[in-house]
Amino acid sequence: MPNSTQTGHRAGFLEAAILFVLGFGLFMFCRRSDFLPMIPEMIIVAPIFILRFSRVLPAGRSIMLTILGFVLAFNISLWGIFDMGDPTLSLVFNVVRSTIIALYYALPYVVDRLVTPRTGKSLLSTLVFPAAMTASMFLSSMPPPIDGTAAKNVFATAPLPLLQIYALAGLWGFVFLWSWLAACINHAWENGFGRRSTLAAALALIVVFGGLFAWGGFRIYTAPETPTVKIAAVVTPAEVGGPESMVQVFEDRMTSPYEPTMDHIRSMTAEAAANEAKIVAFNEFAIVITEADHERTRAEFAKIAADNGVWLAIPYGWVPETGKGANRQLLIDDTGAVQADYQKRFLLGFGDFGENAVFEKGAEIIQTADSPYGRIALAICRDMSFPDFARQAGLAGADIMLTGSHEFPRGITINDPHRAIENGFTHVRPTYDGITYAMDPYGRLLGQMNRGTGEPGIMYVDVPTKGVRTFYARFGDWLGWLSMGLVVIFALGAIVAGRAGRTAPA
Repeated sequence: MPNSTQTGHRAGFLEAAILFVLGFGLFMFCRRSDFLPMIPEMIIVAPIFILRFSRVLPAGRSIMLTILGFVLAFNISLWGIFDMGDPTLSLVFNVVRSTIIALYYALPYVVDRLVTPRTGKSLLSTLVFPAAMTASMFLSSMPPPIDGTAAKNVFATAPLPLLQIYALAGLWGFVFLWSWLAACINHAWENGFGRRSTLAAALALIVVFGGLFAWGGFRIYTAPETPTVKIAAVVTPAEVGGPESMVQVFEDRMTSPYEPTMDHIRSMTAEAAANEAKIVAFNEFAIVITEADHERTRAEFAKIAADNGVWLAIPYGWVPETGKGANRQLLIDDTGAVQADYQKRFLLGFGDFGENAVFEKGAEIIQTADSPYGRIALAICRDMSFPDFARQAGLAGADIMLTGSHEFPRGITINDPHRAIENGFTHVRPTYDGITYAMDPYGRLLGQMNRGTGEPGIMYVDVPTKGVRTFYARFGDWLGWLSMGLVVIFALGAIVAGRAGRTAPA
């Protein structure tokens, strides 16, 4: 098949329709959905067909239909996953959120369609699309209202040795590599799968992917043995009369029934200590209290830790009758002394909507504390969806990261696990209404526990007391910034090439 972007070949209706349906249809399966199964591998397969579709149509029509395809794909697959308690508000929130995300995904295809035809037929042209995709995903990972990397973790669909890319370039390594794979396949496709173009693309992929896989395998194989500590990751029950959904806290300022909830915290901590756990970490909103109960609650937490001789990581929310309270997590040592007092930074919502309606944002500082079991860092739930924020823990030399979570909507996958590989710490995430897990600095899953809404449980796991230092923790989102620079360079090159073509003699 001739090179459509260079020879003027245009797809007929049937060819374009097949590519459209294949690309955007398969893409919907790589998202979480209430009615479609999630197949993460589709994040690798679908872009091949979407990219091909975008290149076989005239630029104007290609851009319009590609944007339409992503808007439809996101709104269909994500339909209604956020229940805000009011049908109209839920509809508006879901549609606006899905459409914004769709535009971020469509932008790289627009850039590719406008730039790649002017870069020639060399293998260098395959870098336009991955650079544009990485730059777009990187920009959309920055602070809210966009979701950080929460909706992009699907790009990390790979065997364990390849997951070590996180330690070098973070999630952006995967965004770049899988997008480059799609571009290389399209490079061969547009050249009729000719021997020269196909071999060049295949050789480049083999060298890069093979080298990264070999390095990742070596990194895992040479990982040192370190002492471990037993951690209990605790998920509290749903108390009758207390909030089951975060929306009840946001909208109704609902608090937990104090004594029954505190009794469960006492008994579950005692059970964990009896099973020889040295660190006991609870889920987000282990208890939600009024302002009047704030100080006695903190005193009770200190007593629980001291009575059981454990380090206690306990997230809680306090909600005043008017104004804003805080979503916090305390780290209390085995004598009852507070070693860290952290306030959640990245709240769910924006303006005075969602968590922002009842809680003040915390400082952009991740707190750490030294313990007999290594340096412990604290964060809460959504904080881990923002890589540059989480990187503070890596720079501080954290060995263990404790991030109590309360999923909304209900979690069906492990959320933000690979911050562990990026920053070289073990990530322990006790999760209400989702999957509780522990992952070591090499991406090895040490344990997981899946509980339904309000269903209690304790996961025991032995975790390393010593982390590792990583290239990513030191140098951060270098690939994201590099990709943005490449997009600018390619765009300028395309402008120069276009002007040269217009001024060339007939």
